Amino acid sequence: MKNQLMAIALGAALSVVALQANAETYSAQHENVKKLFQSNEEKTAKDAVWTSRDIFKVGVINEGSRRDGYADYVCQVLYDYGFKGKKVWVQVIDIVKLTRNGDWVKLGESHCQ
Repeated sequence: MKNQLMAIALGAALSVVALQANAETYSAQHENVKKLFQSNEEKTAKDAVWTSRDIFKVGVINEGSRRDGYADYVCQVLYDYGFKGKKVWVQVIDIVKLTRNGDWVKLGESHCQ
């Protein structure tokens, strides 16, 4: 229940930030990969948002370790969705700090090629 509430709060926070960041529309590829990381198929991810066409942010619970390896995994999934060669910057964000304080604390990152 607690994780569900955090996920709902994050979804609202990410949606507002994404709308404020820009009114850019995204391709079906962008939307499909976002939906995957918002779904129950991706157990680690609690929510996800594109903040630009080449920046993808995935919210997770901070377990105290760097999440660069998880960001690399996200790149591999992006490649499967047709983003190979698009130079997407993946940022793994602390979902709790975002929902509680509005702070975008980066736990890991990867620059997908």
